[in-house]
Amino acid sequence: MNKPCTFYIHLFVVLMFWSCASDRSSQESVSDIQNGEILEEQILVENGLQQIKQWSDYWKEKSPTFNPAAFTLERKETFEELEWPEENPIVSGNPFYPYLLPNPEGKGVVDIYSYKVFVPAEGKPGFQPDSEVIFFKENGMRERLLFIGPSGGFEEAVWVSPDKLLVAGYCEEEEGVSPK
Repeated sequence: MNKPCTFYIHLFVVLMFWSCASDRSSQESVSDIQNGEILEEQILVENGLQQIKQWSDYWKEKSPTFNPAAFTLERKETFEELEWPEENPIVSGNPFYPYLLPNPEGKGVVDIYSYKVFVPAEGKPGFQPDSEVIFFKENGMRERLLFIGPSGGFEEAVWVSPDKLLVAGYCEEEEGVSPK
């Protein structure tokens, strides 16, 4: 009778040890994956900022301490897709047409300016207080990627990969206006 009890105790200890070792290795692989994702994001940001050098140069001129290499990921947000049917109204001949950013794989175009700037039929162009980044998809859908109220704006954007868009702009904070 004592042998089956000892057998089960040994089996339990082995299973506990295996379970703990398995948990550690899965934690290590999750950490490795997260570190790999952070490195990939840093590389994408660096590549993107190199492509919008004019934006970086502007902010360097405004603030000598500005350092594009110091940008870090502040947070990740997951949003529910907000899209609706709407063909892109910005066609050839429209003043915003040259500023559309085509997706590298031809899946549509991004517009970061037309929401902010309004051009009345008569008079001078003006600015809306809010800004948005819109993706006009090739399938006739419009998707809002980003929106910001009067405390900020979007100034530049560049596709850093076929499915990742780097958007640069500014936010007004207590200390003043800062690049984001």
